[in-house]
Amino acid sequence: MKQKKKFAASMVLACAVLIGVAYAAGASRQISATLRPDITIKVDGVTKTITDSNGNAAAPIIYNGTTYLPVKSVGQLLGQDVTWDGKTNTVNITGPSTSTDSTPSTPSTPASKDLIGEAKAKELALGHAKLSASDVTFIHVELDWENGRRVYDVEFYSGAKEYDYEIDAKTGEIVSFDYDAEGYAPSQSGNIITQEAAVKLAQDRVPNATLVKIEYDFDDGRPVYEGELREGRWEYEFEIDAATGEFLKWEKDG
Repeated sequence: MKQKKKFAASMVLACAVLIGVAYAAGASRQISATLRPDITIKVDGVTKTITDSNGNAAAPIIYNGTTYLPVKSVGQLLGQDVTWDGKTNTVNITGPSTSTDSTPSTPSTPASKDLIGEAKAKELALGHAKLSASDVTFIHVELDWENGRRVYDVEFYSGAKEYDYEIDAKTGEIVSFDYDAEGYAPSQSGNIITQEAAVKLAQDRVPNATLVKIEYDFDDGRPVYEGELREGRWEYEFEIDAATGEFLKWEKDG
């Protein structure tokens, strides 16, 4: 946590320096910089996608030997809200503290009024899993960033199954989910759905998407179809129980 917070402080400072160059002495001026889309950005070892305020792919730039990122992108990477006040030419950065103390910041309430909140995220995950609160034990609910969007990570147990959900913090859309079942017993009927049926199940979720791949495999003794769909900049990865047609995993990424 210390390293991540120090990274946050240093990156925000770097962006502030870039702003200082662009608006030195109260007047803007043009600079010559090099766009570097080949640079990879990692936070705590995890590769992150850089996007602009419209959600489009962005890239770092090099100026005078220093790498810079858009302030908005840094905020997204580190869980901060970044806004621009045009009247005062001020960049406002708000969110979890970027101090270097070792106490993690884990707010239990939404950071903004336009977020659905943890309680709603739990409700949506339980509804999708067709479970009630009394059926599960929650182990993790956290507001996070995933590919430029705010999401709630929701994890819980029910019986021998562990469920993992990512839910869009603004719209309530289920971005991804999967679950692992311990002690899985193979079906005694021997019936397996066809690959064509598995493809149809996946494409019914995203009718305009194109199938990239699908393969038949076994996961802890369970027969599954694993595949990928693509629609524009979005990729959808899925895993379907080949015996029941049930989705074991669905992940939207872009």
